[in-house]
Amino acid sequence: MITRPVLPSWPKQALNAVLCVLCFTAIFLYFRRWVYLFPITFESVWQISLAEVNRRKNIRRVRLLEQARELADEENGMGEKNAPVRHLASVVGYREEPNLFRKCLQSYRGSPGLEIMVVGIDGDHDGDMEMVAIAEQVFPETLVKIHIEEPYGPLAVRLSRDYVEQSLLDKKVAETGRRVSWDDPDSIPKDLLEESRKYALRMVFEKATKTLQEHGVLRVPGKDSLRAICLYQPHRCKKDIMFTNMIFCLALGHENDIEFLWTSDSDTWVYPETLCQTIGCMSTDPLIGGSCSALSIHNGEESVIAALGSAAYWTELAITRGQTGAVDAVDCQPGPCAAFRLSALEPILLGWYTQTSIGIKTVVNEDRHLTTNLLLNGWKVTFNTETLASTDTPTTLLRWLLQQIRWARATHIETFQYPKVYSIHGPILFVTAMRRFYGPLIIGIFTIRYVLTGCTVHAYSLTDLVGRIILCTGYNMMYNKKNVNGIGYLICSQIFYQLPLPGIMFWSVVTVLEGGWGTRMRNQSETQKGRRAGLEHLWSTTAVVIWMGFVAAALTRWVAYRLAPGIMVELMILSSLAVVINLFYVLLR
Repeated sequence: MITRPVLPSWPKQALNAVLCVLCFTAIFLYFRRWVYLFPITFESVWQISLAEVNRRKNIRRVRLLEQARELADEENGMGEKNAPVRHLASVVGYREEPNLFRKCLQSYRGSPGLEIMVVGIDGDHDGDMEMVAIAEQVFPETLVKIHIEEPYGPLAVRLSRDYVEQSLLDKKVAETGRRVSWDDPDSIPKDLLEESRKYALRMVFEKATKTLQEHGVLRVPGKDSLRAICLYQPHRCKKDIMFTNMIFCLALGHENDIEFLWTSDSDTWVYPETLCQTIGCMSTDPLIGGSCSALSIHNGEESVIAALGSAAYWTELAITRGQTGAVDAVDCQPGPCAAFRLSALEPILLGWYTQTSIGIKTVVNEDRHLTTNLLLNGWKVTFNTETLASTDTPTTLLRWLLQQIRWARATHIETFQYPKVYSIHGPILFVTAMRRFYGPLIIGIFTIRYVLTGCTVHAYSLTDLVGRIILCTGYNMMYNKKNVNGIGYLICSQIFYQLPLPGIMFWSVVTVLEGGWGTRMRNQSETQKGRRAGLEHLWSTTAVVIWMGFVAAALTRWVAYRLAPGIMVELMILSSLAVVINLFYVLLR
């Protein structure tokens, strides 16, 4: 029997909304009146405390999982010992670097509990068939290739539109006395739109089931062998291949009585316990609709940028995710390491695919919006710190900045377009989201004001900053030492991540609806298209470069005011120009 969450009552949601406002007001007053009480250190203590609550919750879930397996062993007598929870896996990619993709697929072989592997290739031209061939090499015995002539996302949208315009249009026009048009979503009655989506989802589900039957892969052959299916379709975007893969996974899960799905990217590999432990912990609570593992970086040795990015995953991103994990309301399951309960995924899938913001279809926030939909439906979303997957990080400053800008755009859309999520899940999720948005922008405004006028709204405390670095570094050395590449990188990564953040946030707000991915893919045919890719993204990085010029000017003003006040302005201009010119050189070379 499927258990579904019940949304909080309206009084409780109203209480949560009031608590959100009160928390926001309290933080505002703190920064106006008592900011001298080491705000950065205080915030770090708060963040680490919540991250530790989340870590301990996951330890308890692991123990519950082990107890459940031991109990099952006792009941089954001679049955299979410690049988893991059955699940599927979905990996999607587009023109990935061959060796990286091969390692990705190989990492799933022998994963306990994994019965079906669905590989989705976003492209069906000659340049895309290299990935199909790699999948054949990794799974030579069981792989079945299926060519999808029409991606299922556009097919579902067309079916939904036809349902509205042809099946019920005349009836609704007669009843409402107004024109109903697919081009004007607000004109479509909500219940009619919901009916059309259910119809479209049912049709593509049946089509996927029929396709699997025709290829003889609808049923799992047996627990001892891993069924591998490779889907490839005309190139559109990651969201499209994810939708197609998930529809097929829903059909396979329904037919084989499998409840859980692991999803990942073609540049990520997993470890023997990654899937079974992440999904096993989900199975201990029927109200967990989604989860994600911790992430490490497997190419952290390729460059200094990669090493700093690798450390930043632990000093910044993992701690941030741990805050909302403390209340089982993680607001982003990263694309490389997300797990879902299929019964939670099915009702939200088409709404996720067709998401728009101010009438524009969104593309680059696919992982965040899936998570938002789970939260809006009352599901718990957890961050499992006891499991690990390894992904790829950009090795150049340009690619890293473009990645951060893309992520920030997705964050803005999900933070402000769906305020109901805060009334459902409470003030901790709200405070974390507001801090993530307003913090860098406020710091940016204060810094620019200091550069232009010499006025400081709040005193900058080196002691406060050092306190933050010590706390985050110490916490990670205590619990994540085996996953980080040295204490030096842990310290430097915090500066590396935080310094450009105001510029990243500003530009991502201005260009919040831009849909480009920002970087090329990594196979040979893509990398040969152009070596000087920085020229294509000059406009996207200019705001960050200019911001770093202000940072240089602020630091110069602080030093020159004490040592050489007579030439302070000239030194500020020179330092700012030097930083801007050098950064442009690094980004464009």
